Amino acid sequence: MSLPDTPPTDLTIEAAEPSQFDLLARMNKELIEDEGHRNPMNIDELRRRFERFVNEEGYRVDVVRWRDEIVGFATYRQVPDNAESCGYHIHLRQFYISRDVRGCGLGRLAVESLMRTRFKVGERIFLNVLETNPGGRAFWTKAGFNPYDTTMERVVRG
Repeated sequence: MSLPDTPPTDLTIEAAEPSQFDLLARMNKELIEDEGHRNPMNIDELRRRFERFVNEEGYRVDVVRWRDEIVGFATYRQVPDNAESCGYHIHLRQFYISRDVRGCGLGRLAVESLMRTRFKVGERIFLNVLETNPGGRAFWTKAGFNPYDTTMERVVRG
């Protein structure tokens, strides 16, 4: 797919259909690889996880469509939060734009479209960026997100 010279305007955010979960699972595997995540799930396990997300865990899954092709996806849900006057915040768990269309503004446009069409004014959006993903950190900073906390880990050794 050739990239446009200017940021595209024909991008849409649509609710994912279960028939799209195979494609989204393949994209999710690329996301895991790109961000350096330690998740060992295979494509079939990731597809089943999308089904669980939607059917059991209260996530919404949206696809990013451009030029009549699915070029990305987002998963998110409301999480109880007593610090918010509305009683919740939004956890944006996954956001992905296909490797072959990165770098032309689709990601930023998709984030802005997601914010405008899926979330209400005043809602607080949280997401996590792995330390192994400095490109992701730079992307989210450019998209207007600010650091809020740091999660640290340690593996117990024998």
